[in-house]
Amino acid sequence: MKAVLFHEFGHSNVLRVEEIDDPRPCAGEVLIRNRASALNHLDIDVREGISRFPVAFPHILGVEVAGEIVEVGKGVTGWAPGDRVNPYIIGTCGECRFCRSARESLCLTPGFISFSTGGGYAEMLVCPTRQLVRIPDGVSFEDAAALQVAFATAWHMLFTRAQLMAGETVMINSVGSGIGSAAVQLARRAGAFVIGNASSDEKLARARELGLDEGINHATEDVVGRVMELTDEAGADVVFEHVGGDLFQKGLESLGKDGRLVICGAHAGEVVPFDIIPFFRAQKRIIGSFVYSRLEVEKCFDLLARGQVEPLVHSTFPLERAAEAMDVMERREHFGKILLTP
Repeated sequence: MKAVLFHEFGHSNVLRVEEIDDPRPCAGEVLIRNRASALNHLDIDVREGISRFPVAFPHILGVEVAGEIVEVGKGVTGWAPGDRVNPYIIGTCGECRFCRSARESLCLTPGFISFSTGGGYAEMLVCPTRQLVRIPDGVSFEDAAALQVAFATAWHMLFTRAQLMAGETVMINSVGSGIGSAAVQLARRAGAFVIGNASSDEKLARARELGLDEGINHATEDVVGRVMELTDEAGADVVFEHVGGDLFQKGLESLGKDGRLVICGAHAGEVVPFDIIPFFRAQKRIIGSFVYSRLEVEKCFDLLARGQVEPLVHSTFPLERAAEAMDVMERREHFGKILLTP
């Protein structure tokens, strides 16, 4: 099969399309023909060697995959060739205290797609059956590949971690990203007043079509000042943060008293200054959020199947143009997800 591999850390030019042996499923596993794979910023961090995940060379990127089963391993029941699947991003033990208490994203012995299995930048990969999630009838492979990380992450952050409620105000950083655009849709459906920021007026206009109430161009406007103006100086109840750097600080300052900032990423800056005094005097909270549960993925698929949310696909590329696709993502030219379609 064809796969995109890299043998050393570096920029997109380290990626190579190579012909490698087809993988074969062992007991309890299935072989999946990859029909669409979504790019995530994690892929860039892994490629550059700054992800803080262990990487063995050669490595195949891609944690978000949609495809169909073409072969099942020994002892597999309940799954058959032709079944359409979107593997849950984490392989979990099912036995530790976190797995047993519905917090499987914190499993003590996790195995991620592309690290413990093959990656999505390939024509096929092998996956244990315990990670499989069915793609509902009528949902395309492209929409399925664009859904999981964006919508399940946003669901976990907004509802499970930050406990967003109807009538509250949420400020979403970088609404042009996959998870930012998903958060706009979910927060609006939950009855929140949705403020969002982006680096261009074009991205804000697109986000308004998804339900954004008020947009802020963080390249030209004072984010904190605009949030306070829009909320009559009360500030946001929730800030949805996944950027880091300056936008983390602006998000924190945009919170009202007893507000909560939920964060899942920091690609624009992982180490930031922190002013403790206004943080505790206003009784603010910073809430970490890591991945999501398989149940949350299934809930998002239910919404998609009923036409209540829209995964956004900015563009698709063949495997041979994976480096170009990553360059587009790094230049932040996209609104929504970028896909590879082997």
